[in-house]
Amino acid sequence: MPWYAVQTKPRKEPSVQAALSQAGIDVYCPRIRKPLVRASRKSWRVLPLFPGYLFARFEFVRDYPRVRWTPGLVRVVMSGGTPLAVTDTMLSLVREIEREGIRVLVRPVRWEPGTRVRVVQGPFTGFEGQVAVILKGGNRVRILLELFRRQAALDCDPGLLQPLAAAGGR
Repeated sequence: MPWYAVQTKPRKEPSVQAALSQAGIDVYCPRIRKPLVRASRKSWRVLPLFPGYLFARFEFVRDYPRVRWTPGLVRVVMSGGTPLAVTDTMLSLVREIEREGIRVLVRPVRWEPGTRVRVVQGPFTGFEGQVAVILKGGNRVRILLELFRRQAALDCDPGLLQPLAAAGGR
């Protein structure tokens, strides 16, 4: 039986996983430990690797009706009305990321003041600016965005930024 990606409502992965498992469907929700910093102390939270998505293995024609009406499930990911099966190779890569942790596979960028960056996630997606300062602990970066011909300071997670090419930058 093939695996399919299913989309859930925000933060409903655990309840959808439990409901599908109870219905006899194999479900896989890859998780990863992420640092959580509060009041200058660091702790860890286990969160879904792909928020809002799970992998489920079922016979599409036979099981889709009961999968489709699972509370908290939005849809089975499809392309042009055809469900997209997830290959075993892709799932092995996901399991590798889950096992090794994202920090081992994705090398963090060391930001330097003056580096040109683009915001790639969040409400300021697409805006460009310059790193002004790395804030205490290196967990936040203050960048100067170019907004309406003025500079505005934005403190954000370094993971939301992408460096721009040194020459030209645009």
